[in-house]
Amino acid sequence: MASTFAGHELYSKKALKVLPAQLAFLGAFSTDISGEVLDDESKSVDVPLVEMDAAGAFNRSSNNFARPAGTPKSAKVTFGDPIITGFAVTADQASKIKRQFWEGKAELNMTSVAASASESVTNLVTGTNFAKSVTGVGAATAFTKTGVAKICAAVESATNKLRVKFSTLVLSGEYFYYLLAGLDAAVYGGTEAIRGGVIPGLFGFRKVMTLPGLTIPGFVCEPSCIAFASRGFRPADDKPYNTVREIKEPESGLTLTLVEYPDGPSGDLSESVTTRIGAAVGDSGALVRLVSGSTDS
Repeated sequence: MASTFAGHELYSKKALKVLPAQLAFLGAFSTDISGEVLDDESKSVDVPLVEMDAAGAFNRSSNNFARPAGTPKSAKVTFGDPIITGFAVTADQASKIKRQFWEGKAELNMTSVAASASESVTNLVTGTNFAKSVTGVGAATAFTKTGVAKICAAVESATNKLRVKFSTLVLSGEYFYYLLAGLDAAVYGGTEAIRGGVIPGLFGFRKVMTLPGLTIPGFVCEPSCIAFASRGFRPADDKPYNTVREIKEPESGLTLTLVEYPDGPSGDLSESVTTRIGAAVGDSGALVRLVSGSTDS
């Protein structure tokens, strides 16, 4: 038992180290992330959209410190089935496999969970959901900071009406890495950009980041464009399991449940990780898609 428990601990610790970079993209959107387990009747949550309030001159009667109450705009996120990934080892394997196996499996499985989260977002970024676009972005191999400057001008145009300082530039992996290769790391983000996939403050954007799974060059968005939600999921009864424990990713708060299940007759040991995630369109005018060619697609 000591060796399997040690493996589980290595798996958990590695998961907490790799998740922040994998889930950094969630900072671009409106989120409602909780470790609560949904009750049987609840399959959706209303996520408040993060929007900027208008500023105006102070007026004692109409624009004073007693603000008019209102109801924030929200988007309803409906959850599908929980997601789960994991693996099993035999009794013989559990006594022989080394630290590198457990840590490697943790990194890959956390990547799998994060990919499900990013897919819930990328599936929404279509011309049907978000009509605004910037065309002529060009090929990834020629994408540089000049291209970012042109995008800034385009998204703040009278047509698109986004505000760069409140927006995030989200790029596919190919476009992000070609952009990063042409930047001086000492000026544009340093290790945060190279290791974490986030370039802060480039041309006034809140940040420039990569989102795996994008089939277009990228998009520019304010947080109100998409609502993302998560809830916990765990077995109804802990008794059949060696371990049922929650781990919370420190940046986003996304909670995963790690379950260690021993199969008595075979002696096999299964390690699984599970959660609930979902996303929905918020403000359709708060996202501008980037298109490589001269026409929208």
